[in-house]
Order: sequence, then structure tokens, then C-alpha cells
Amino acid sequence: MSTLWEHVFGDQRGILALFSGLRAKPGSKRLDQVCSAYFSYPHHAEEAGRWCSERSEEGREVYFCAHLLTTQRRIKANAAPLLSLYVDGDGAKVAAGLPDPTAVIESSPGREQFYFRLSRPVAPEIGERLNRRLALAMGADDSGWDLTQLLRPPGTRNHKYPEAPAVKLMDLAEHSHDPDELELVLPPASEDPPRVTRRVSRPSETSPASDLARLSPRMQDLIRYGNQGAYKSRSEADMAACVAMFGAGYSEAEVWAVMTDQTNGISEKFFEKGRGGERYLALTIGKAEARTEISPGTRPSRSRARRVRRSVARG
Repeated sequence: MSTLWEHVFGDQRGILALFSGLRAKPGSKRLDQVCSAYFSYPHHAEEAGRWCSERSEEGREVYFCAHLLTTQRRIKANAAPLLSLYVDGDGAKVAAGLPDPTAVIESSPGREQFYFRLSRPVAPEIGERLNRRLALAMGADDSGWDLTQLLRPPGTRNHKYPEAPAVKLMDLAEHSHDPDELELVLPPASEDPPRVTRRVSRPSETSPASDLARLSPRMQDLIRYGNQGAYKSRSEADMAACVAMFGAGYSEAEVWAVMTDQTNGISEKFFEKGRGGERYLALTIGKAEARTEISPGTRPSRSRARRVRRSVARG
């Protein structure tokens, strides 16, 4: 379980909250003889791990708070910043087009809990909101994303079932997610079923980087010189550029060409991300294209786009 905690908490310091209870019989939702324990993290992480193992060997359910606390009471007001998001899948899976989890825990056969490591910590309220958007997009447990959420540590057993299956760490990845990018690519939280953004693939042959004359002078400058402070982040600037190009009738291949052209300042983040650049841009372009498709009047008709191209060619 220390491997998971290192992944989820990184080099953060705080209070690790643990919880345990005795299930009267398999399938029962009630836990008796409940108890909590708090350990300073990371200084007493080994002691916390032993506590979990010992309680599990006693036939008890064991859980840990999915984020650190600032003091020894598991309430939202004491939540520390989140370095990882989390969702209790409860049988739901991460669909194509959604960010890949960086850690997957099998809580019982066919049921997983997912973690999404971030590139930097975020305020608790921001992390909780992103958790909810992830859960809604996945169709996951609608109570498995909030602050103070308890999840199962690997190496313990799930006594909800007669066979008491072991809780296992199934996958662990080294990449992390930029919270600004998640704000852009995740479907908004609403009462309606969210529209999942598709992740487009980079065309095998991209069109030559197109003439930018169909775009406004401001957008042309954004693409040529990159974000000069007009947007809060480069992620927002990249999204704005992609939406503007789709809105002006550029094809997906043309957008890829512009966004990956090293002579354009807008390509800075794509190249900075190295191997992760293509994945980042695939999410951004997919989200931008979806936005223009569902926003009335944003994307010109094919005939209008052709007229614009002919006009530019004649000019």
C-alpha cells in the first residue's frame, strides 16, 4: 500500500486518516466496532501500513482517506490540497476520450477504484469538483468522489464478499495530468448525462500548415507568437486557437498541422510535453471540435467554408 500512497500523495506532508469496521456478515452494509487512526505522513507511513494489515488480518474492513488532512479530524474543512483525483468506479470503466487513470485498484473482481495523479496540487474544492466531473463522465458511484472519501488500500481484504478477495494494485503509470487541461476536456457537471469528448487521432498525413487569413488578426497573432498573457494558461490558449480554426472551417488535419508547426508559437506546449504532446493535443482538438459541433453558428457550413477558401485563393 505504500506504493499507492507514494503515488497519490507524492512528497506532500500531512495527516493520513485510516478507518476500520467489522462487517457482521458478507453483503451487510453495516459496520460495527468502528475505529479511526491518524498518522503523520510520510514520517509514520510504515506504521500506518502495519495498522492496515493488522486490522485486515483480524477480519475487519480497512479504508484510508483518499487525500491528506491538515489536522486529526476527517472533515472537509481539514482537507489538504489534492495531488491526485479519485473515483470509485463501482463497476464503471474509464471510457475512451476521458483522461487515463494513473493508478487502478481492484477492490473486488470486476470493480475498480481509479486515481488520476496531477502535475501539481489543487485546492480541495477544485479537486472535489474535478472528481465529480470524472465520476459523472464515467457513470461511476455518485458517492465515491467527494472530499473525505474512504477507499480501500491494496494489500487488505474486502470482507463484503464471502471469499474476502484481496484488494490489488493493478496498474501504476508515471504520467500526470495538468489540472488546467482537465478543466477543459472533462464534460461539465450537470443533471443530464454528460457528452463524453472523443479523443481524436493524429492524421497519418497532415495537410501543410494552412494560411491563417481566415482567422481574426488577434487569433493569427496567438497562433504565430503563442500566449502573451491574453489567456490564463497555455491550455486555454491552445483550446481557443483550435476552436477558432474549426469555427473558420479548417479541417482536423489542418488544425493538427498548425498546432504542430514549430514555427508557430502556439505549438510550444505540444513540443514541451515530449511523448505526451500528442495525447495532450488529441484531447484538446477533440474537445474543440466537439464544441464547434454543438454550438449553433460557431462552425460555418461546408459550402460557406469552400467559398471562403476560394475567396482566399483568389485574393
